Amino acid sequence: MSTDAEYIAAIEEAFQEGIDLANSTDGWKKEKFDKETGDIVEMKKNDAGRKIYRCRGKINMPKKVLEDCLTDTDHVKEWNTTLLETKVLKKLTDKIIISYQITAGSGAGMVSSRDFVYGSKVGTTGANNEIFVMGGKSVDFPDAPKNSKIVRAINGPGCQMIFPVEGEENQCEFLWLMDCDYKGWMPGSILDVAMPIAQTQFIDCVRKLAEKKKAEGKF
Repeated sequence: MSTDAEYIAAIEEAFQEGIDLANSTDGWKKEKFDKETGDIVEMKKNDAGRKIYRCRGKINMPKKVLEDCLTDTDHVKEWNTTLLETKVLKKLTDKIIISYQITAGSGAGMVSSRDFVYGSKVGTTGANNEIFVMGGKSVDFPDAPKNSKIVRAINGPGCQMIFPVEGEENQCEFLWLMDCDYKGWMPGSILDVAMPIAQTQFIDCVRKLAEKKKAEGKF
């Protein structure tokens, strides 16, 4: 079993690696583009030869409001319909946690539910620390729930980032870098379709959340 210090070091390293991958410019290939929203999903292969995905889209919601929703781990599933369960297992520092999540089936039923144990850090990047980042990777945590009916997926270093939009305080840009090994028996052709769908489904959830927060008078 790892010590807290070992978990923190591994999560810190994955956090930075996720940012570096998200900011990388080489090797990306456009997988999906929505002309209406401008959302784009791109793919490239990581050093291990596995496909990783990066999606980005503009959201009509203040950056801080979205930050608060993303970091409220125990309540994320109330608006994120791609998750069936999410809970904090251990708080390592004010900014670093280990959480447990179960995904809803994705890709129009092509991919069954998965669970994962994720170590994440909340921080910032950018010249003036203006970009919010929540990043990390899967960790081996012995006290995590075990479900024999659900295959455990493994997340490599990844992150979600929120960028300010200049001159638009009620708008932000969202980016999600995902490196997920779904495990189980899964043809590559199905994953190639399911991964971009999972990312755009999540952005749809964020847009619905923005409408709800606006209707509630949060901005």
